Formats: sequence, structure tokens, C-alpha cells
Amino acid sequence: MKNTVSFYIDKIITYLLLAVAVITPLLFFNQTTEFYEMPKMFFLVVATVVLVGLWIFSWIVKGKVIINRTPLDIPLLVLLVVVLLSTYFSANIYPAIYGSLPRVHGSAVSWVTYILLYFVAASNLKGIAEIKNFLYALMGGAVVVALVTLAAFFKLYLPFDFAQAVNFTPTGSSFSTAALLLMLLPLPLLSLAKQNKYLPIPVSLFLTILFSAVIALISSLWVDVLLVLVYALTAFVAKPHQVKKTLGVFLVPVATTALVFILAYAPFPGNVVQSLEANFPKEIQLPLEVSWKISASAFRDAPFIGTGPSSYLFNFTAYKPLEFNQLNVWSFSFDTAFNEFLQVLGTLGFFGFMGLLVLSLVVIAHGWRLLSANTASQAQDVSRILTTGLAISGLTTIALLLVHATTLVSFVIMLFVLASFMMSQDHVREKVLEFSIGIKALTSENKQFDLFPIVVFIVYLILAVPVLFKTASVAMADYYHRQALSQANKNGTLTYQYLQKAEQLAPEMDLYRVDMAQTNFALANALALQKGPTKDNPQGTLTNSDKQTIQTLLSQAINEGRVSVVLSPRSARNWEVLASIYQNITGVAQNALAFALDAYNAAIQRDPVNPALRLSVGGIYYAVKNYNLATRFFTDAINLKPDYANAYYNLALADRDNNDLQDAALVSNQLVILLQKNSPNSANLKAAQTLYNDIKNQIASNNQAAQEQQASSQKAPLQNSNISGVNVSNLQNAPKVTVPTPVKSNPNANIPQLSPTPTPTP
Repeated sequence: MKNTVSFYIDKIITYLLLAVAVITPLLFFNQTTEFYEMPKMFFLVVATVVLVGLWIFSWIVKGKVIINRTPLDIPLLVLLVVVLLSTYFSANIYPAIYGSLPRVHGSAVSWVTYILLYFVAASNLKGIAEIKNFLYALMGGAVVVALVTLAAFFKLYLPFDFAQAVNFTPTGSSFSTAALLLMLLPLPLLSLAKQNKYLPIPVSLFLTILFSAVIALISSLWVDVLLVLVYALTAFVAKPHQVKKTLGVFLVPVATTALVFILAYAPFPGNVVQSLEANFPKEIQLPLEVSWKISASAFRDAPFIGTGPSSYLFNFTAYKPLEFNQLNVWSFSFDTAFNEFLQVLGTLGFFGFMGLLVLSLVVIAHGWRLLSANTASQAQDVSRILTTGLAISGLTTIALLLVHATTLVSFVIMLFVLASFMMSQDHVREKVLEFSIGIKALTSENKQFDLFPIVVFIVYLILAVPVLFKTASVAMADYYHRQALSQANKNGTLTYQYLQKAEQLAPEMDLYRVDMAQTNFALANALALQKGPTKDNPQGTLTNSDKQTIQTLLSQAINEGRVSVVLSPRSARNWEVLASIYQNITGVAQNALAFALDAYNAAIQRDPVNPALRLSVGGIYYAVKNYNLATRFFTDAINLKPDYANAYYNLALADRDNNDLQDAALVSNQLVILLQKNSPNSANLKAAQTLYNDIKNQIASNNQAAQEQQASSQKAPLQNSNISGVNVSNLQNAPKVTVPTPVKSNPNANIPQLSPTPTPTP
């Protein structure tokens, strides 16, 4: 009876693992904030909890704790411990736990889920038959992903609005799909070079051609290079005399892949494929040099356990070098490094980096040893082909870590491939550990059984119940957040109500707080615009009740913004949102200007080389006619980004309105030169030329009245005159405004020398 129950539990675990292998790459859902990563993570957490529970329960049935040992156990356990410690000591503990929403990959929750899933898979792939079926499941899911991706590339879309894009893929990103296919490619490719019974020739041909074609069409240069290396390594392992026997078959995917590359990149007339590839939206990757500087700086400040999981976005804003502003993507924020090693170095420090490095070295050592032994062997049985193919796949997973940061799909499939690779080796599969604490109990029939599995199961239940409950709460919160986003431009009241529900279910998520802050302000502003003063009715129709409602909404907006920076204090975005709320109620709420400047100062501390933040602060000072400080901040923005046209335009206005007409002429002329070079046919160039001509005319005529009239028409005052008579009472005890340190002069910025920096009076 015991053996029967144990047999069925093992079967259930095996089938669940197969389901996870198939479903994970395919799952997407448009009722979550992010359609791909978040539903996959919810699914993986629940599946892992269930699998771990069944695994532990099987120990009770068997009467002992049984774990299969693999060479990757120690590195993965080191990573797990480092993740937990780094999370505990992180300055942003909630993003470290749950992720920098809507991105959840890289969070502590994701790391724990992945590593537990590896141990479950490794201990339940007990034989070649189980490994074969598991790989069949992985390849089955990959085939569907590849076909859907290929169809989307040729504009044959699934019947969903969000799937109507040429770069749509069920994994959520082109790299995820390319990595998935590349890791599984060696098995069918090797089956062509060394014909065997694992994969029939027609199936191997289909898989090889499909996977290679999709990779060639959608991937980056680095992944394309790895594709060529996989072909070369497979041919090397197969040995020339064996390849000769199947050369005709082996050359079919080689020729097909070469043809796809030619069609994708050769711009000859009528080449539709090249046109599609040229217009295919490729994923933007942070340059290696910039990524290295960011990770090295983060490592310098937190060398041992890093800044915490999911903290690369904060490291990016804090440590990005000045030269980043010269890139076309200067206005983007990156939450991943160039590759996984730099990602781990910055977020998990030395110990996390060493854990990943040791894991990689173990895989390389095992893979190369098996490939070297295989080249001297004539065996072509299924187990030999399986182990050899998985060895190439294992080496491919490590190569992918070097060329790109991982994604949820790529990391899960990597661990599945590595678990299969380890368990395909006989000497690894035979390493089974049995644990016991030596405490026995007697049954009614006077038979002894070990209590340790029961103790472990009780601990599991204590942990699993709150984990499942919290997962359900977060999933529902995210569902309501998605509903709020869908109503944002339709129904403000519904948006507010959905966000309230999301906050109640997951109060620690700063993303929901930020959106709630902006929604409260938008509702207050909409009410003020609807009933505020107009040209026909200068007094407006705001009642005392309306004013009270506006006051409440504005107070809630401020409170939500403040909570968001408490939940994620390193987030420059959260501080900027809070600052913008204060800025928009200047003239309405007492001390709002000081609070806005203080919040912008906090944002600048967290994102010191972001020129847009300096421009915003300069705009505040310009609006209150503190032209000296406005000039100072506009100049800072230009020194940070010498080709920042908007900063030149605002600096010219500030100089002009401060009666520095000569400086204004120099700056506006520099703006015209800049736009003639970068945007010769834009409306911005015409505006810049108009400004320059007006300033030159003012210099010639020295007409002060004309200058004042033009100044009033260029910039609206910083206040919302619609919200009159409203007093936001929670803006007492205004902070002392501290002006950030000026940015060092940039020789590439052609701006006139400024007078000494004035005092920081708002």
C-alpha cells in the first residue's frame, strides 16, 4: 500500500513538472499590470508550493527524507542565502521582496521560487525516461512559442488586441524566446549529426529549422553568434567521420539558417523579409561599458551582499556615468545590466557573484568533460546522445549569461536544462542523501517510523499557507490595478475605487501608491477645471463642498506620494512624482514650493546626472521669477547633456527675462546650431530661430516694453488659478530648501560664463 501511494505521488509530481515546463513559456494574461512576467510568476509560485508539498509528503509515505544531490546544490544554496541576507539588509526591502513592479523577475520571491523548483526537478527526474519526457515537454512548449513568434513576425496575429504587434511572443520578450530556443536546439541538432531513436529525423529537421529560423529573425547579434557556435560545437562533437554519414541531412538546417540570415540582412530589391527584419522592434540593452561602471560603483558601496534583489534600477539612477546622456536612450531607465554577471555583482555583491561564478564553472567543467569523452566514444545510444546534447545546452546557458541579463523564462528554462543535464549523468543520479534526526515513533502495530518527515511537513504547512494567501492577495491587487489602468482615461471614479482595492490587498506596493497619488491629483484638477473660473464666469461655480472635496483629494495625493517614498526610498521616480504634485499646487497650498524643491532635491540625489530633473527645478525658479537660480539649473542640465535642446531654450528665456540679452543671444544661437544639426526639419528649429531673432531684435531696439510683453507670453505662471480658496492643511513646517551642488562645467556645452551662484531663496 505504501509503495502504491508513493508511486502515485511521484507520478503526480512528474506530471506537474511537465505541466510547468509546457505552460511557463506560453502563459500570458491581459488582466494583470504586466501581461507576461506577472502571470508566469503567480503560476510558478503556486506550482512550486504545491510541488514542494507533494515532495515532502512523499517523504512521509516513504518514511525518510530523500534528496538527490547534484554538483549545483552548493552554488544554488549560496545564492539563496545571499538573496535572503541581501533582502533583509536592503534599503528598499519591499521592492527587494516583490520586485520593482511591474517587473518581478530578480526579486527575492523569484529567486526562492526558481531554486526550490530546481531542487524539486532534480530530485524527481530519476531516470532517462523521465528526463526524455521532460525534454519533450520543454520542446513542445518551445514549438508553440516559435510558431506564434514566427507568425507575428510575418504579421499573422493572435486574436488579441495586445498581440497585434510584429514582436509579439508568448514569453514576453524576443530575448526570452531566442534563449529558450537556443538552449533546446542542441538536442535536435545533435540527433541529425548522430542519428538515434530519441528524435526521429523528420522531427529533428523540423525543430532545428524552426528554432534556428526564429532565432535568426528576432535575436540580437550576440545571440546570433551563439547560434553559429552551437552549430560548430555540435559538428565538432559529432566528429567528421560520423557527420559524413548524415552530411546531407545535417546540411539542410545549415543551409536553411544561412538562407534566413541572407534574407534577413541582405537589402536587395523585393526582399520582404529584410524589410520586416529592419522594422522589427529589437530590445534595447544597456551598453557593456555603462553597465560595468554602474555595477562596479554599486559593488564599491555594498561589496559583500550587494544593494538587494531587484535594485538594479536604483543602482542605475544613482551610478550611471555622465556619458550615458549622450546615448539615444538617455531618457530611458534600465532595471537590468548588460549581462547576468554584472546584474548579480551590483545587486548581490561578492558572495552572490561567486555563487553564480561557481555554478557556471561547475557546468562548464561537467559539460566539457562529457564532450571530450564523447568525441572519443563511438556510442550512439539514446542516453549518450541525451547527455551530450544536454552538455552543449548547459554550455549554451552559461554563454547566454554572458551576453544578456536573464528573464523569467530564460532563467527557469536554464535551471530545467541544468537539472536535466545533471540527472542525465549516471554518477550524479546515484547520489541520494537520506536525512533523519533519530526520533522514532511507534504505530499501533509496533512498527517504527521516522518523525523527521512529519516535522518538515508541519514546517512546510506553517510557511505554505501564508505564502499562498499572500500570493492570492497580490494577484487580486494586481488585477484591480490593471482594471484601474484600463479605466484611467474613461472613468476617474472607477479608477480611484480599483486603486483603493489594490492598496488594501497589497499596501506595501509603491507602484499602486504612486498611481493613487496621481489619480487623486487628476480628480482634484478635473473638478477644478469643470467648476473653476472661466472667461464667461470669472467667479466659477465651486461650492464649499467642492472646495472641501478638492482639498481632500489633494491631501490624499500628497499622503500617497509620501507613502510611496517611504516604501521605496531609493526610487527617484517616486520622489519626482511627489515633487510634481507639490509643484502643481504651488499658489494653492502654502509652502508647496518649498516642499516641491525639497522633493526634487531628493530625486536629484538619487538620480544625479538626470538633466530632466534639473530642467524641472529650473522651471520652478523661472515661474516664480528667480531667474538667477533658474539660469543655474538650466545650465546644470546643459552641462549634464550638452545637446539638450529644451535646456538651451529655457536658459535663453531665463537670460532674456533677466535682462542678460547678450547671453540669451549666444544661448539661442547655440540652440539653432544644435537643432540644425540634429533636427533640421523640425518645428523646434523654427521656434528656436524665432526666439533668436526676437532676442536680436530686442538687443537692437532695447525695447523694454516689448521684452516684458514677450516674457508674459512665453511662460505661464506656476499655479492653478482654477483651485482658488483651497488650503491643503498638511503642508506645515516647510523644509529648508538646499540647492544641490552645481554640475561641473562641461567643455562640450557652448554656454556663456555665469555670474556667482545666488542664494537659494525660493
